[in-house]
Amino acid sequence: MDETNPATAATRIAVECLTLWMETDRQTAAEHIASLQHDPDGPGADRIIVGLLNLSMLLVFELAHAQGADDIRERAGEILRNLSPQLPD
Repeated sequence: MDETNPATAATRIAVECLTLWMETDRQTAAEHIASLQHDPDGPGADRIIVGLLNLSMLLVFELAHAQGADDIRERAGEILRNLSPQLPD
């Protein structure tokens, strides 16, 4: 059996984490994510971060595509640059 691509595995972990985070019980989500970070057989913090970055990139590319961008990467960068100043202090 072929092993899963590490980037794909990390992104799936990120999907799991985000799905839990979107639920109303953030405390349980935070506890689960912490257990993933610290479990010796778990993915660890580095893989979780890589997965979250992969997932974020895929989502912003999807948003750029949905907005009809000709250059997805360029529009994704614009979305992020516009988003940053709009975040609350």
